[in-house]
Amino acid sequence: MGKTQQHSLPIRSQLSGCTVEGKAMNIVYPAGASALADRAAFHNRLRRAGPVSRAGDGDYYLVAGFEAVKTLLEDHGRFSKVDGNQLAPMEHNYALNQDPPSFSRFRAIYNAYMSPKGVRRWADACTEIAEELLDRLEPLGSGDLLDLFGKPLPAAVTAKAVGLPEGQIERYRTWTDAFLGTMIEDPAMQMRIIEEMYAFFDEELERRRATLQASGIDRPAPDHVGTVLGDNLISLLLTTQVGGRYLTDDEIRRTVRGFFLGGVDTTGALILNTLHRLLEQPELWQAVRKDHSLIPAAIEESLRFDPPAFGMFRGTTCDFAMGETELCANSRVLYSIPSANRDPEIFEDPDTFRLDRKPVKGGINHLSFGGGAHFCPGAWTARMEAGIALRLIVERLPKLRLVGPVEHYDLINFWVVRRFPAAWD
Repeated sequence: MGKTQQHSLPIRSQLSGCTVEGKAMNIVYPAGASALADRAAFHNRLRRAGPVSRAGDGDYYLVAGFEAVKTLLEDHGRFSKVDGNQLAPMEHNYALNQDPPSFSRFRAIYNAYMSPKGVRRWADACTEIAEELLDRLEPLGSGDLLDLFGKPLPAAVTAKAVGLPEGQIERYRTWTDAFLGTMIEDPAMQMRIIEEMYAFFDEELERRRATLQASGIDRPAPDHVGTVLGDNLISLLLTTQVGGRYLTDDEIRRTVRGFFLGGVDTTGALILNTLHRLLEQPELWQAVRKDHSLIPAAIEESLRFDPPAFGMFRGTTCDFAMGETELCANSRVLYSIPSANRDPEIFEDPDTFRLDRKPVKGGINHLSFGGGAHFCPGAWTARMEAGIALRLIVERLPKLRLVGPVEHYDLINFWVVRRFPAAWD
């Protein structure tokens, strides 16, 4: 867990000026070497310490345990997303950074579009892209599956779904790699990456506006998506009104960025994290090879066991108690998905990867896609991509095996693969 201590002195939030008097506070170091070396152990200890801890290497709280995390995700009155889901507050109260009821109206734009039924429109393209990637890598016999498959597949599928040119995958990979590398340590660099992305998005918006103008359309509507314009998210956002008005360019940019960055690395991580656990236990790999109907169970168990996103940030709206801890208003709070997904009060044998696990509390398998109004809109796309990818890999690479340690980025809130050395000859 790294350094851990009980702190009985007043704890002052730099953001709010609030002081918590007289309570012993569990201090943890999420970015410490020990915590990063064994993420599951860190988050398990975090849960056992109580629902709230304080980061000793940053000005934020952590919330752990299934019930506490579920409460945070559903309580938009006290835990707000209006300042975004990263440590540094940014882009206040617009687009994806809203709370209900205003966010509920905004979410309605893409909710049906990204539903389980809606995302089927990309299944054939996903299959075709995956087959092409396997055609290229199969003769190699070995290599890094991240570079050869885990990154390019979700980048290409996400570009198609969002509506970005599909021939610039390397450019998109540069964005996502750089964004991951600057997520906590370098907000200024992160903003420069965002500015580059926004300039690119603006070109796509102008191209669509020119198409509409050439067609004599001055008040676009959703029925122009898939007819006059391509069938993709950018076209949908450009043609849909909320509360009697069209979205601003800033709202469209922010939404497209959220879908794109959220859809590439985490989906690739879901595919590779699932493969990792199956290959670690050859009997599970053989079971899935023999029975492809086990693939959905493997995906859900991977989401529970190795969530690609370990948690996101929220902001507190007032001073209030959670457990025995007083949380200060205007503080940042990071919720811990691994601590929730491995909570023994909810999941039997939580630290074992199993293909026979059944849904538990209210039919829930895990909290890896969040909950409440901000449930991940890309959940069904990720499941669809992972299902297609794993089926094809199992069919075409039956001798797949690890030939070195799988490496992940050293990030406190993501479990994203950095290197996946494998052989399949």
